[in-house]
Amino acid sequence: MLYRILKWLFVLTVRGYFRSISIRGLEQIPANKPILLAANHTSAFMDPILLAVHIHRPIYFLARGSAFRKNWIAWILGKLHMIPVYRPEFEPDEVSRNEETFARCFDHLATGKAILIFPEGVSKTERRLRPLKTGIARIGLGAEARHDFQLDVQIIPIGINYSNPHRFQSDVFVNVGHTIDLSEYRQPFSQDPRTATRLVMDKLQAELERRTVIIEDERLAILTGLIEKLYRSELRDDTKAQDKLHQDFYLSREIATAVQWFDQHHPDQVVAFERRIRAYLHHVERLNLRDTQLRQPFQRMPILRIGFFLLAGFPLFLAGWLANILPFKLAEWVAGRIRVREDFVGSIRLSAGMFIFLFTYLIQAGGVALFTSWATGIACLLLFYPVGLYALYYLKSVFHLRYSLDYLFIRQKRSALILRLRAIRQELIQELEAGKESFLSHTDPEQKGV
Repeated sequence: MLYRILKWLFVLTVRGYFRSISIRGLEQIPANKPILLAANHTSAFMDPILLAVHIHRPIYFLARGSAFRKNWIAWILGKLHMIPVYRPEFEPDEVSRNEETFARCFDHLATGKAILIFPEGVSKTERRLRPLKTGIARIGLGAEARHDFQLDVQIIPIGINYSNPHRFQSDVFVNVGHTIDLSEYRQPFSQDPRTATRLVMDKLQAELERRTVIIEDERLAILTGLIEKLYRSELRDDTKAQDKLHQDFYLSREIATAVQWFDQHHPDQVVAFERRIRAYLHHVERLNLRDTQLRQPFQRMPILRIGFFLLAGFPLFLAGWLANILPFKLAEWVAGRIRVREDFVGSIRLSAGMFIFLFTYLIQAGGVALFTSWATGIACLLLFYPVGLYALYYLKSVFHLRYSLDYLFIRQKRSALILRLRAIRQELIQELEAGKESFLSHTDPEQKGV
C-alpha cells in the first residue's frame, strides 16, 4: 500500500519536475516474467524513482545495507520494496549478510518479480559508465540454477540520459535495450559459473554502452556539451518519426564519438576550435541572448501571439501562482540548505519538493474548507496541481517573450554586433560540417556512435 501511494505521488512529481520525458523500448519489458532491470546510475535515488513510475509493474530495489540499521527504518524500506545489500567498501563487516540478500532475490525471481539493480554500484553524475559489479549476473544465474534454468529470467539493460538531473525543468531520455535471456547460458554455467558470469556481464556492458553517451575525458565532455548547444539542432531531422529527445540522444553519441576521434588524431585542431566556440558562446551569454535566437530569422508574429496569450491567460496564471508559490519557494529554500554529494542534488529536490507540495496543498485546502465548505476545499486540492502546471507553462512564455524583446532591442541598437555574431556562428557551423565529413570519411560505420 505504501509503495503504491508513493508511486502515485511520484508520478505527479516527476511529470512536474522534468520539462520532457521520452522512453524508448518500454514495450520490451515483460509484464509477468522474472526480470532484472540493469540501469546506469547518475542521480542517486532519482534513477529508481524515474524507472518505478514508468514501468507498469511493482519493482524491488537493492539499497545500501547501512540504511537498514534501525528497525523502524528497515520496516519502512521493506514496505517500499527495498532489499539491503552490503558492499565491501561501505560495510566490510557485514558482507556475509549478502547470502541472505541473494536468497531473497532468488525467491523474488522464482515468483516472477522484477528487481532493479545498478551494476555500477555507486552513482555519479558523469557521462561515462563505471566498472560493472558482477552481482546482477550472479543473482540471475543463481536463481536459474536453483530451478534447472526453467525460470526464464531476463536482464533488461536501461540507459538513463539526463540533460541535467539536478536542474528543474530539464529533459530525460530513457533507452531500454535488448533483453538478455539467461536460459541461454545454461551450458557455460554448468561448465564454469565464472565464465558464464563474465559472458553475461560482457553482453550487459555492451548493451549499456549502446544506451548511454560515454565520454571518459572530462574536458572532452564539456566540449561535447558546447558543440551540442551549437550544432545538434542543425543536425536534427524534423521529418523523422523519432521524437526530439530520441534524435538528440543518437546525435549526442555521434558528436561525442567524433570529438574523441578528433582529439586522438588532430588534438591541436580540437584545442583551437574549443577556444573559438567558448569565446562565441561567452559573448552570446554576456548579451543575455541564446544561440537559438541567432540561428533563426527574427519573427515579430510570435511576440504578438505570446503577448495575446499572456494577457488572456493571466487570471488562470494568477490562481496557479498563488496556489503554488509558497510550496515552490519553500522547496527551493529547503533544497538549497541541504548539503549533499552532487549526484544527490536532483534527488533531494525531487523528493523534498513532493512532500512539501503535498503538505502545503493539504494545509491550503484545509484553510479553504474551514472558511467555505469541505466540497470547495476538496475541489481546490484537486485543482492546485494542474493550475500549477499551467502557471509554469505561463512563466515559460513570459521568459520567452522577455528573451525575444531583449533580442529585438539589441538587434535594433547593435545590429553590427548581431551580424558579426551570426557570421562567427556560421564559421563555426561550417567548420563543424567539414569536421563531420572528415570524420565520416575516416571511420567505418561500426565505429560511429549511432
